[in-house]
Amino acid sequence: MSLRDAQALDDAPLPKLDGSGPFLCTDLHGFKGRKYLLQPGHPELVALHDGAQASDPALDNLVGMRRWWFEHPDWMDFLTPEHPGHEDKLLERELYLDHWRAHIQPGARVLDLGGGIGRFSQWCLDRGCEVELIDPDLRSLWAAVGHAAGRPGRFDVHWSTGDTLPELPPFDVVIAAEVLCYVPDPDAVVAALKPLLKPGAVVLASVEARYGWAMGPDVAEGSLGALFGDGVVHVEGDRWVRTFTESGFKAIFSEFDLLSLEPSHYVLSGPFEAAAGELDVDTIRAFERQLRADPVTRPLNRAWMAAARWRG
Repeated sequence: MSLRDAQALDDAPLPKLDGSGPFLCTDLHGFKGRKYLLQPGHPELVALHDGAQASDPALDNLVGMRRWWFEHPDWMDFLTPEHPGHEDKLLERELYLDHWRAHIQPGARVLDLGGGIGRFSQWCLDRGCEVELIDPDLRSLWAAVGHAAGRPGRFDVHWSTGDTLPELPPFDVVIAAEVLCYVPDPDAVVAALKPLLKPGAVVLASVEARYGWAMGPDVAEGSLGALFGDGVVHVEGDRWVRTFTESGFKAIFSEFDLLSLEPSHYVLSGPFEAAAGELDVDTIRAFERQLRADPVTRPLNRAWMAAARWRG
């Protein structure tokens, strides 16, 4: 699954990488803008990449992502500065890092689980971290490697799902931002993570929250029933997401020491987006604190954020 084993999808050779990874980002320039296959960790990933229908409803997220890469590639690769959504996505990352950055030390070994195009990997690499990114969407991995090329730190990517993780040396930190809500069994993913955690390692995770999600601008039409059922929203061929209550999210970390569990109202793209308008980051932070503190608005958060320390 590593970049070392990448097979080019054109006639030009890919750079040869020595060792088992992660690799110096300064050695990754030759992968930038290239398309290549990696060894898939899940048996359906190649077919889904090529446009097949998903056999598992939860894999419809990959079907939807493939369509978006063809129809709206500029929105998908939001780490490119001139692309739409670039500033908003980085501001949202700052909201997460207000709660998480203290747990990510310079030079740490980091697993970016479901890391997509590398929004958090990019930040970690700039602090000299050793980062391995796992994602089931191959196009996102191509973009992530391109954004990592030339940065400080070391980087590798793996084409897999959260419950079919590769064997890797243990990590100091796992980032699972907006991931555990998109898998059919989050407990199975956390169980798969445990062998990859150093004693005292910290998992930084976020999920879609039950009630603020239903008020968000991108809510799926006809999904109101999820508020009163299991919280799962499935739009065939487009998306599958499980929304969480606070207690439901907390239960995932029963074998961890929960360091924090806080709501985020995602002022830029949550239920209060229209009322907020264009804001600078300090004003956003102030509104986040107010929304979190107010007993009426606190349960209307768009996401839950947690930091949990492994007891092993």
